[in-house]
Amino acid sequence: MEKIIDFFEQKAKIILGFSVFVSIAHFAICIFKGFELFEALFGLGLSIAFFFLAWGILFLVLGFQKINPFCPKQFFKFFCYLFIVLSVFAEVGYIFNDLIISLLKSKDEMMEFSGTTAPLGFIYAIIFLYRKTFGKNGEIAQNQKEVTEKKKISVRYVALIAVSLVVALVFCFSVFSTFKNSEPYLHSIKLIEENAEVQEYLGENYKLPIFVSGSMSTSANGTGFASISYSLKGKNGKSRVYVEAQKENDIWFYNKVVFYKIKGKADCVDLLLK
Repeated sequence: MEKIIDFFEQKAKIILGFSVFVSIAHFAICIFKGFELFEALFGLGLSIAFFFLAWGILFLVLGFQKINPFCPKQFFKFFCYLFIVLSVFAEVGYIFNDLIISLLKSKDEMMEFSGTTAPLGFIYAIIFLYRKTFGKNGEIAQNQKEVTEKKKISVRYVALIAVSLVVALVFCFSVFSTFKNSEPYLHSIKLIEENAEVQEYLGENYKLPIFVSGSMSTSANGTGFASISYSLKGKNGKSRVYVEAQKENDIWFYNKVVFYKIKGKADCVDLLLK
């Protein structure tokens, strides 16, 4: 097991570089399969953020075991070994899925993000805690306070990147939340639920969108505009909805709410027509 840990330590740059390559390759596959550029870019951002999220989760989980007085050092070492083995198998599976299986899947069966970075986040969080507890030969470290200045700088950079990604993700999710709680979006969903033709086309178990893209603004004088779009996944695949509206006197007036059954096809339903 020490050889596996040494391998991931010594080849860290190559391994992390390859993981980034897989994420970018998956992004390219998403574009090839017909994903919107914004969705694919957001998925790429999530792919990279998963490394830091996984690192933080494992650090908290194993970090608690590290300081747990009821968890002997040998038990802690066992947990480290167990999680590394599971993470290595998960990493191999995700690489195969993100590069090979994704090419064979249809767009509707794919996810916008790559999962290869998450197991690596687990692995390097384990190695960090393992080396803080045990020496290179598997013995309990005598001086845990010894760290080189280079490692300190590396940790600072990692922390800075992690914080930046978290802030970016929070910003993105706040934007999506604003869209999904807006009156134009909610009104379009209501029209979809009330339209018999659309309901028949989507089926009973259609999925509401995860992402809503577009632009929207409102001002204090009761005016504003909205131009948004999103996908719905039903029994016939993905459909797309476009909404355009203007706000006057705190009232939304709708210029367009159109349901396109298939991307690139003119077959659509005007949801504003009764």
